[in-house]
Amino acid sequence: MKKTTLTKLPAVVSAGLLAMPLAQAVEVDVSGFIRQEMAYSISDDQNPLNRGTAMVSGALPNTTGGADFIKKDYEYDNDWNMMATRAEVNFSIGISENVKAFVKVRGFYSADVFNDVSIKSGAKDVNQFKVDHHGKCASILEVCDDDFMIDLPSAYVDYSKDKLWVRIGNQQIAWGEAIFFRVMDVPNGLDLRRHTFLDLATEEYADERISSPAIRVSYNLNSNWEVEAFAQMFQPSVLPQTGTAYSIINSPFRVRNDIGFDKVDDQINAGVRLVGQLGDLGLQFMATSRHNPDPIFKWGPSGQTALDPAFASFGNFSDQPFRGTSAPGAVGAPNSGTYGGHDWMSAAHIMGLDGVEAINILGQEFAMVGNFMTGALGFTGPDYVNSVAEGSLVLDTLSTAIGDLEADIVPIYASENVFGFGANYIFYAEPDTWLDQLVVRFEMTYTPNKKFTNNLSRKFIEEDEWVTGLVLEKYKRFSDSYPATFLVFQWMHKSESDLSGRHLSLLGGSPTKSPSGGEESGGWDAVSFAIQQPLPGLIWRLDMNVLYDLNGSYLIQPGVRYKPNRSWTIETFASFLDSKDNAGALQPLAWADEVTLRLSYQF
Repeated sequence: MKKTTLTKLPAVVSAGLLAMPLAQAVEVDVSGFIRQEMAYSISDDQNPLNRGTAMVSGALPNTTGGADFIKKDYEYDNDWNMMATRAEVNFSIGISENVKAFVKVRGFYSADVFNDVSIKSGAKDVNQFKVDHHGKCASILEVCDDDFMIDLPSAYVDYSKDKLWVRIGNQQIAWGEAIFFRVMDVPNGLDLRRHTFLDLATEEYADERISSPAIRVSYNLNSNWEVEAFAQMFQPSVLPQTGTAYSIINSPFRVRNDIGFDKVDDQINAGVRLVGQLGDLGLQFMATSRHNPDPIFKWGPSGQTALDPAFASFGNFSDQPFRGTSAPGAVGAPNSGTYGGHDWMSAAHIMGLDGVEAINILGQEFAMVGNFMTGALGFTGPDYVNSVAEGSLVLDTLSTAIGDLEADIVPIYASENVFGFGANYIFYAEPDTWLDQLVVRFEMTYTPNKKFTNNLSRKFIEEDEWVTGLVLEKYKRFSDSYPATFLVFQWMHKSESDLSGRHLSLLGGSPTKSPSGGEESGGWDAVSFAIQQPLPGLIWRLDMNVLYDLNGSYLIQPGVRYKPNRSWTIETFASFLDSKDNAGALQPLAWADEVTLRLSYQF
């Protein structure tokens, strides 16, 4: 499929909204809620990717023979991962028999309960929401600052007549059904700034899926078949910000969203889907041409000219990615960077990078680094270092010369075509048996020449990727005294990457060994299940969600919901995470055991 570029989609959307016919009597229904959300840490662990808690600290070995590196741990005790107030107001507007509109206004304030190195260094509060996509905020219909955001996740008009349905405006486009896994759900990326993906799994990314202006059209070909198409302004996924509670980027590495997004800010994602029934069998076929909203990363140049004279014999220091935090031109606080090889390898492997190969790529793509490894250390390219010990010597030598290091990384949003197929079937059998009204769904996508982060190289890993998912859903009544129990089981297989899109070949490394490739690069598999059990009277509900990654990581999420009346809801759930090593998809969040409490008032 040919990539589509439409630079005037927002104007087209606005014109469409204004052109809709107005009825004489407009009906407006207003609803919403205000909710306090709190996540309390029940683990002694802290996020190792934040400098305030330091993945490694104390005396670190220096393989050059010089004095050990001393990396300070600021020893912050962050009992609270989140303390936030959320308000949402929904406006359902009936304009005419054929025209309706919907607007959701969302406000989110996150109190400053999390401490990191920027507080210690005297800098202002940690930035939680500014990401440099549209001005300083994530989406085109958002205003934000360090600790709050206000946006319009939905602001659209629906037009329907006979067999035609059209939605124009800011919207989510949710294809496919999944609790943890996204197979057919490819139109929109995710906004993980608020609570990463640790909200209730059964909410199916409803709060995380990021919206964007779009035109969406559906037409019923006959009573059994429907064709749907969309064109949507490109909107990248948003990762938790560096230095915030749930950050998954090592804090010395600054993500240059301003550079990466500027290259694709006028792009349009487009797709078409055919949905229909063949008897009791439901089918869907999908093709999408898009820029992948999930970033892949490459190095950016440091621009730190203050160290050019010291490295003049090897080239311009400012042309390669590193900056010394204690030299003029640094962005982070002094002593907040990566300090030596042991620190480097620890951080690289938890992030899904090969710490040794990343050094080789630095030598291959930045002349100054290659010249330094050759001239100062005697290594020869293109494969300069071949072990953790040799890679550590390079970083130890640099850190001995200039101290701890920081760098910029640039997100890239690669163009790709995604093709998908889905089927669903409902089994019927004897009442109250396991097969009666069992819903089975299967989804599969194929992405040719999909690109993945390659140790921050400008030359990406490129592979054809298959993703498959199987879902079993069932309401089962175990007792006449209790309402039916809702049960879901899911399985997912990805041929090239894990849950978060990291290429399998780069997983499984440690400070002392290179990556093993996760599942020996034979694909990534995970299973999940969810149980919801309402109690008599429907005031209480018990929940259990489990995700198990066959690489050895898991999330267990038990919860309870209390709703005494229409207005008030109290929900609490715990999230227990663990991973046996850096091959696990959940390793970057394995520290985040917590209990979440949500108190909501609805109106």
